[in-house]
Amino acid sequence: MAEPSSLLATALREHLRYYRALSEHLPELEGDVVATAHEAMRELASAGGDADVLPSAFLPPLEAVAAAIQYCEFTGHSEGVRFYRYWHALLLADQALCEAI
Repeated sequence: MAEPSSLLATALREHLRYYRALSEHLPELEGDVVATAHEAMRELASAGGDADVLPSAFLPPLEAVAAAIQYCEFTGHSEGVRFYRYWHALLLADQALCEAI
């Protein structure tokens, strides 16, 4: 049986690949806040090949996605709110996963 830490590392790499796939199908929203969130997610997803993603790597995307949620709430883009809340929840979970490895 594989070591728990190796299973967690594999799960984290798979999640980063999932972020990459999600980032190819982003909602069509405009604005600097949204562009910053998308870029932060792409940067995190590009780290998917790295075995050692630090928990601190999740901070810029978490902050950027939280700002995108607020932007979408302010502008009334309910689809964007749902999408970015989903990403935010995933990022929090993966940050905790990364800390457990």
